[in-house]
Amino acid sequence: REYIDTIWEKAEKENELRKKEMEMASLYKDAQLKALQSQINPHFLFNTLNTGAQLAMLEDADKTSTFLEQVADFFRHNIQQNGSDTTLDDELKLIDNYVYIMKMRFGSKLSFEKQIDCQNLAYRVPRMVLQPLVENCIRHGLKNLEDGGIVVLKAAENQENLIITISDNGTGFPEEIRQQLLSETIEPLQNKEDDKPAEHGVGLYNVISRLRLYYSDSGVFDILQNENDGACFQIKIPKAFLKENNTEF
Repeated sequence: REYIDTIWEKAEKENELRKKEMEMASLYKDAQLKALQSQINPHFLFNTLNTGAQLAMLEDADKTSTFLEQVADFFRHNIQQNGSDTTLDDELKLIDNYVYIMKMRFGSKLSFEKQIDCQNLAYRVPRMVLQPLVENCIRHGLKNLEDGGIVVLKAAENQENLIITISDNGTGFPEEIRQQLLSETIEPLQNKEDDKPAEHGVGLYNVISRLRLYYSDSGVFDILQNENDGACFQIKIPKAFLKENNTEF
């Protein structure tokens, strides 16, 4: 019995030591993250952009002033909002800011259309799920087009669902990557840094994971081929959930 008690005592000490080591590793990782975040303080960037907009206004550089205001609004949406969800209306406003910035960069190469047929824009949705999809269309779908690139965002509702689509007239979405994304379960898409295609970045994986977790439905997101041979991202949200969702996730 004494020998068994000694073994148990030793095992407990080893477990405590292992737990402390894991806690230290977690704290160290958190410290590294905060150190990186502090190097690019979003509040500093937001205030700097506002100052630049004011200077441009004083110098009668109206176009520059408007551009800086749009960039500042884009960052303000992300640093002044709490929680992991927001309203559909706020998400659409963020898209307006982002597209304005991209049009200044790409000029006539980019055309954006927004077709909203929803009576209720107060539906709560996960924050920052539309902008990465628009970005994917612009950066990847239209990258080989010299001119005439079109991105279309549609939001409509029927009795059962709120359906949001973001499409382009570009080169389409690689079927291999589509299958890889859509074959995942409802669990978060984790540990994908090594095997995901680098050109599509982490944006799509992040968006799909959060949508599946938020709505507990692996079918909430789909990737389709649109009529112009480009890619079409579809978010189909059960309306019953939207009516009940009055709290932040």
